[in-house]
Amino acid sequence: MHKSQQYDFRPPAYCGCIHASTVQQLGRCKAPRSSTVRGPSRGLASVCHAAAQETLLYDFYDQLIPYEQAWSWQKQRVAELSSQQTQDRRDTVFLLQHPPVYTLGAGSTESHVKFDLDSPPYPLYRTERGGEVTYHGPGQLVMYPILDLTHHTQDLHWYLRSLEEVIIRALANTSGLHGKRIDGLTGVWVQGHKLAAIGVRARKWVTYHGLALNVSTVLQPFKLIIPCGIAGRPVGSVRTALSGCITAGAQVATAAAASAALTASSACSEQLNVVGNVGNNRSSSNNTGGCQHSSSGDDMPMQPSSSSQTGDKWQQQLYSVRNDTLIVEYRCALLEAFEDVFGLHLQPASQQQKEQLLQS
Repeated sequence: MHKSQQYDFRPPAYCGCIHASTVQQLGRCKAPRSSTVRGPSRGLASVCHAAAQETLLYDFYDQLIPYEQAWSWQKQRVAELSSQQTQDRRDTVFLLQHPPVYTLGAGSTESHVKFDLDSPPYPLYRTERGGEVTYHGPGQLVMYPILDLTHHTQDLHWYLRSLEEVIIRALANTSGLHGKRIDGLTGVWVQGHKLAAIGVRARKWVTYHGLALNVSTVLQPFKLIIPCGIAGRPVGSVRTALSGCITAGAQVATAAAASAALTASSACSEQLNVVGNVGNNRSSSNNTGGCQHSSSGDDMPMQPSSSSQTGDKWQQQLYSVRNDTLIVEYRCALLEAFEDVFGLHLQPASQQQKEQLLQS
């Protein structure tokens, strides 16, 4: 029996008032469409936060944060909350995009990777999260909640189902898409295609890692792995779902697309506003194992073939999707749904706080 059957997620109670300060702080967002998931349409942060727990939000939704840097932020915050090292005991959420990167879970099976582990097309990290191999890249919104579950529910199954619920509500309220769970698996599917992956870890009940929603993501890099170790279940995105591309047999990579992915170069990041400090040493010293197979900033993967127009076009598209209009809509939808499901009030970090974090 799937664990989701043990939890009853109901729409939250609302006071009917509009909290203008939160709307102004998080920016102008389109009010979500009505749906059967949450009931009547509501604008961002219409939930009453009078009794909600304040949670610090680092909102980098429109920026590409190197995976290693975001990983470091998470571990630092977890260390602070799990060891009483800080007076600021607030839960913390990071919302961002990543440059192309593959990650493995702590117990991931390397046979689910189709490329040479010693020469990955993009940086490859083994992390301490649960789950199998996955891909992160532009056009994908990634949320890393650092929550002290002693203040919520000390149940990781409840936490996983809650993250799924955040995605399900965001899909329904923004695009009218019906996200589903699949018994025995973790994630959210639309018409049989997996749109969102979830992998978490907890230390002394403080969570890290989190969820990734394919909004406008170019899907070809997924063809070089068995995503989440689930064979026979294709990956999709919000954009492909809305464009009607999710059909039987859709999104099957051509030989040219697979070849382009294998020869992709992260040198393309020079054309982007990639935020953060990327050091030359990609290894990690934590006791759960860091990056087993990766590329340094000076030793990038192979260059795409200059004679392949398909590869060049594919690479250009890979990064351009980060500015898709759906990114803004789903940024708002995810934040609103997160507040609703967890009963939290997201307090955006100041510009100074964000700058200090980027420089850390």
